[in-house]
Amino acid sequence: SVSETVFNVSVHSLPQSSEDWSTGSVSYNEPLELEGESLVESFEVVLLDDGSAEKNMFAVGVTSAIDLSQNAVTFKLSTDSDVRLDFVGWNGGEALPQLVVTSHEPTNEPTTNPTKGPTKFPSRGPTDVPSVSAISPTLSMTTPKHTGSVISEIDIEPSAMATTKYSSPDAKNEGLLNFSVENGEERVSFVRYDLSSISPMDVVGSATLHLYLVRGIPDSVSETVFNVSVHSLPQSSEDWSTGSVSYNEPLELEGESLVESFEVVLLDDGSAEKNMFAVGVTSAIDLSQNAVTFKLSTDSDVRLDFAGSQWNGGDETPWLRVAVSETSYSQRLRT
Repeated sequence: SVSETVFNVSVHSLPQSSEDWSTGSVSYNEPLELEGESLVESFEVVLLDDGSAEKNMFAVGVTSAIDLSQNAVTFKLSTDSDVRLDFVGWNGGEALPQLVVTSHEPTNEPTTNPTKGPTKFPSRGPTDVPSVSAISPTLSMTTPKHTGSVISEIDIEPSAMATTKYSSPDAKNEGLLNFSVENGEERVSFVRYDLSSISPMDVVGSATLHLYLVRGIPDSVSETVFNVSVHSLPQSSEDWSTGSVSYNEPLELEGESLVESFEVVLLDDGSAEKNMFAVGVTSAIDLSQNAVTFKLSTDSDVRLDFAGSQWNGGDETPWLRVAVSETSYSQRLRT
């Protein structure tokens, strides 16, 4: 249907089918064993106005499916939408589906390996210069386009945002227009999401952090690929607000853990193509807590500006989508 342009793709893991099948051995009449399959993540594909697809690399967080006591993992991709979506299995094998696993040292300090490419979604709105608007947490519930274990998807706007700046250590108003990362400690950004409207009895199927890149300023034109790390700060989830954080008055970082990393690829002239990055953060969502805080940083010699709460009137503010799964879902919203 040309009237529908946004389609949902579900990624399940099949623990019973991990090791005992090979290419050429599976068909509809000779299927894999689906018993025990579980939803790992879901993501959206947005087609162009003419119904065609823009070729993009999608990086999907599948951390929860990786069990190193097993020798293999099998993923199942499906959609319940009226669309055919072809992902690459061709081009001489140069763009085959790739799994990147980031390891952690025994000291709990992360060893970061970059993903193969950015996750790109079209913007939710235009990118004109914004008017000023205040941050206020909002929540909306939508019925997903697929059926199965996911019951509802909840979109949450930030309840607090901040960007700390090493060269302006007392500034507390950074991060509202440009939510930025730069060269280690020069710019580090933090965003908090209120989870109290989701019942702690619900089960999180997936969680995705959406970040809209608006500008890139590299220190060297010879480097065009930059890694961004996303950490969760369990000790700083509930006790801070916009305008309360600076480099000299930082958040508590004790217990921070790497959730995901992703790559930003700049254009040949060193500029940034405006893109939406969808980052899997499922492992950081704990519904026994009322909030979650994410820290964004890069060790690369580049300044990357994501849209803040005042960019384009707040239309591109970083937002969190939580897919609630299983029959335990409750429509009662806690206040």
